[in-house]
Amino acid sequence: MLTQTIMAALGPIIVGGAVGWLSGKYGFIKRDYSQAFADFVVKIALPIALFLAALSSSPSSILNADYALAMAAGLVLAYVVAYVVGKVVYKHNRADATMQALSASFPDMAYCGPPILLATVGSSGLIAMVIGNLIYTVIILPIALMMIGGGNKGQSAWKSFGKSVSQPLVFLPILGAVLAVAGVEVPDVVKNSLNELGKTAGGVALFFLGLFLSGIKMNVRSEIVFNVIVKNILQGAVILGVGLALGLEGMLLKSAFIIGILPTATATPALAVANDVYKDESASTVLLSTLVSLVTMTLGIVVVSEWL
Repeated sequence: MLTQTIMAALGPIIVGGAVGWLSGKYGFIKRDYSQAFADFVVKIALPIALFLAALSSSPSSILNADYALAMAAGLVLAYVVAYVVGKVVYKHNRADATMQALSASFPDMAYCGPPILLATVGSSGLIAMVIGNLIYTVIILPIALMMIGGGNKGQSAWKSFGKSVSQPLVFLPILGAVLAVAGVEVPDVVKNSLNELGKTAGGVALFFLGLFLSGIKMNVRSEIVFNVIVKNILQGAVILGVGLALGLEGMLLKSAFIIGILPTATATPALAVANDVYKDESASTVLLSTLVSLVTMTLGIVVVSEWL
């Protein structure tokens, strides 16, 4: 049973990623097209999938403050630790240290989250992606972008916040959660029609991940290893510890912990390139974190299946 769970969780990641990587490496599909695949996932398929996940979630899960607090503790602590180390140990300026913090704390919820959550927890576990995504995109990311951009901080913060909440990846899950809490019934024909798009998110996302990674050359040094340790190990441990301390159990504890053991989000190199900071290091962190996650996620699945 445990072996089947591990294969069900990692199989899609390995196969989808490998097909994308081979396609990009050997020119079957141009790596330049990776942005189109990413846009489809982040702007259409995944927001719809998260809307449906939120819509089908119980109000008690959505309104569970301890659940959100456990995930926020891991996300925020990993960010703070990496930022401080970036400033103090690696002597980065504020922008580079901020991008290092993002590289060591931003989970790949969009691309690796669905297969492992579905295999270990079931569709109800996708609520963790909704809560985790809201914490990161509404709170952490606007602050990080303000720190990278500098200038008029008040204006930057509000502009970043407004841009974040206007994205389908943010407002559609919020809408689904509001409808679920309000007890609004959406007709099955609407849900089934949307699901035809939403269920493509996982496969297309994993193909994109491989296609994107096919053009990255990994540069392993102590800083990159540190980022991966914080993201792949420390973050999950913090979420698990805080969750246990707060009395979480069952699906809530398992799904929150899974968010913490996901590799670094592929969005971080895009942000690094867009802001011209920490570009090579961010890309190397994503590649090493993704490779190491095949081991750490396997261990995480064992923890979820056997002990939680």
